[in-house]
Amino acid sequence: MRAFDCSDPSHGKVHFTGKDDDDLVQSIKAHAATAHPDLTEGQIREMIAGADWWKEMATSGANAGSAQSAYDE
Repeated sequence: MRAFDCSDPSHGKVHFTGKDDDDLVQSIKAHAATAHPDLTEGQIREMIAGADWWKEMATSGANAGSAQSAYDE
């Protein structure tokens, strides 16, 4: 099982799970459609892979507290 956490002032912390990274992306996409409509599937895939730009956002500012990448649960 793979997991990811999204933290944002507009909705607090949201926990996602999926059987693999592709399933996890689908769960996050459903959330992003309303909470983060400018986020692309490519960006979501970069986020769960731990892209440098995302690690910086996940540890500072409004998104601090988000997972820096997907993790095994």
